[in-house]
Amino acid sequence: MSTLPVDYRIEARAPAQQLEFAAYGWPLPEAARGSWGPGWPLEPGRAQFVAGAARLLHFAPGRWFAPAADPGIQALLEAASARGDGTLLEVTGKWCGFDITGGAALRLLAFSMDVAAALAGRDCAAVTLFDCPAIIAPAGAGFVAWVQSSYARQFGDTAHACGATLQRAG
Repeated sequence: MSTLPVDYRIEARAPAQQLEFAAYGWPLPEAARGSWGPGWPLEPGRAQFVAGAARLLHFAPGRWFAPAADPGIQALLEAASARGDGTLLEVTGKWCGFDITGGAALRLLAFSMDVAAALAGRDCAAVTLFDCPAIIAPAGAGFVAWVQSSYARQFGDTAHACGATLQRAG
């Protein structure tokens, strides 16, 4: 009996400028929500997407992550910081991005957690993948995970070992 190859891919994303914004208070008072303006995903677990790519993720209470901060996102975050709503943090290098694609991407991630349940009703979530702190969001037919850089090697090694198990199981 032969097994068919299991289709999944994990590819590291190219490094980019990364920013985080931490609000001084959470939840935001209703009166303050209007001053934040459009573009802010204010509800927990929401993200702003442009051309299918996550641009600004509300991944934790009062915390946003810009994985590839373009000038527009940087200006949005700087304006909130200048108003005194929170702190803008340069975090380039803190997170390593990985695209997880292919028909078996969900099966691979299931070795670690139920990603579909974590993302139910959400655009993104702070999770632990293969014992590594991460932020995950859907991306096309797969997912993108930003893993804390100090865990990137463990993430890759463990995902590879789980992938080998998937291949043997077919």
